[in-house]
Formats: sequence, C-alpha cells, structure tokens
Amino acid sequence: MTTPQPLTARDDTRSKILDLAELLWLGRGFNGFSYQHISRELGVKNAAIHYHFPHKVDLGVELVRRYRRRLARYIEASAKLDARAQLERFFALSDAYFLNEQQICPSGSLSAEFHTLPDELKAEAALFVGDMRAWALAIVRQGREEGSLIAIGRDEETADILYAGLQGALQLARMAPDLLEHVKSALRVQLGITPGV
Repeated sequence: MTTPQPLTARDDTRSKILDLAELLWLGRGFNGFSYQHISRELGVKNAAIHYHFPHKVDLGVELVRRYRRRLARYIEASAKLDARAQLERFFALSDAYFLNEQQICPSGSLSAEFHTLPDELKAEAALFVGDMRAWALAIVRQGREEGSLIAIGRDEETADILYAGLQGALQLARMAPDLLEHVKSALRVQLGITPGV
C-alpha cells in the first residue's frame, strides 16, 4: 500500500480553482462567471488559471467530470440499500444543493444553458444527465422488483418523471421554497409510498 502524497502548491491551486469555479457555476451558471472572477477571489493572476485550464471549456469539462466521479461514488455507496432508501438519497442530492444558498444542481445548470455551451462541454453534460437518469431508472426497477415502488407507466417513463420533477422543483424552489418538499411528497405518493409509512 502506498502512502498518499501531500498536495503540491500547483495541485492545491488547481483544486482551489475548481472549487471556486464550482461555486460560481452553481450560483450563476457557466456563462455567468469568468476567469477574472476566479483570479480576483483567489488573489492570483489569470495566467495561473490558464496554466491549469487553458480555456474555460477545459475548466468546465473537468468540473463535469468531477461531478460524475462524485455521483458515481454516491451511487456506489447506496448500492446495497433498498429502493426506498435509494430514493431518499436521490432526493437528498436536491436538498443539499437547495440548502446550500439555493444552488441549482449541476445537471439543472447544464440543462438550462445547454444550447450556449461549447460542444465538448455539451458532450460531458449529456453523459452526466445520462448518469442521473440511469440511477433513477435503476431505483425504479429495483423498487418494482422488490414490490416497494409502483411504476407510473413504463420504468423508463417513471424514472424520467422522477428525475425531471425533482430537477424542475429544485429550480422553481428558488422562488417558491416550499415547492421542493411538495414535489418530493407527490413523487412518493405516485410511487406508491404512503405518507408516514
């Protein structure tokens, strides 16, 4: 077993750039921030950001890949749970973004700006949304097999209703904060989960 190496100053700068870019993206959208926002906040020159990410699309692609890695770990950590517990973890992702200054989740932000994104970023965005849809479908199928969830039509349709309903609720909850809880409650009922059970 190898001992993890400490971060170098270069790695640390790269990580700080990614962390700040993520906050800016989820608060303003990809088109709502520039390298100048990052350099000013971090106290570095734009050249330092360009060293790690020559173009903004490079930064965006790396952020989406990072989201995908995080999501894969989150799904893997949920793998042994029953479908209802996984559904609650699916809901918890939206809660986490909403409770963090009413951020839009990555797939919601990517979808809202999709037509204005560079092609390389569109490709990564499509993969990320595909990952989310695949997890929703896996939850629905497992729930049907366990008898713990009821499909609203075909499994794929039910999964898409689940995912799209939650995405829309998260965006609209910025203007109507109670909407996210209402939509989650309605989705539970549609999936056959009796309130309080």
